[in-house]
Amino acid sequence: MTPILATSTQANLLYALGGGFVLLGSYFFGRLVTFFFPKNPLIRKGKKDKQEN
Repeated sequence: MTPILATSTQANLLYALGGGFVLLGSYFFGRLVTFFFPKNPLIRKGKKDKQEN
């Protein structure tokens, strides 16, 4: 049975690409959550009303 990842260079490249996609996906997922819940104080402070001067 031949190994799929023949060299450690291939394995390292696969891990690096996988980690990059995880970071990229988490970034866009955070942007999506912030878009759907913009005024949630647990995420960020919403736009302040003009009553406070």
